[in-house]
Amino acid sequence: MELNRFIEIGEKKAGKQIELAKILGISDSYIRVVKTGRRGFPVDICILLADYIDADRMEVVAASNLVTEKDEKKRKIFERCLKKTSNAAASIATVIVLTTVLTLSPVRSSQAAGLEGNQASSNVYYVK
Repeated sequence: MELNRFIEIGEKKAGKQIELAKILGISDSYIRVVKTGRRGFPVDICILLADYIDADRMEVVAASNLVTEKDEKKRKIFERCLKKTSNAAASIATVIVLTTVLTLSPVRSSQAAGLEGNQASSNVYYVK
């Protein structure tokens, strides 16, 4: 995700760019300069922004560094940080969806074994 997108999320949450600037302890003109791609945020501001918008700190720091980093070797390192975070988020989202969709239903062990009556009294859970 680009740094601009993180800033826009923060602005939306704060209501205005000037309010986000106050929350981050910087000027709104500094935010405008960062949004143009001429500068990035220092690490401490990235962390404050990430915490404010509930984003991954490393992803915001990496996105900020990608704004100005010219060294291709370093850019690849920052890009990997973004990809790892995105892949981890996708994996977590998949687990949450599967957990929500799949429900556990109690079944008597005698029913699960195909037996009649109360030969078994413990419950067995299976996934539908």
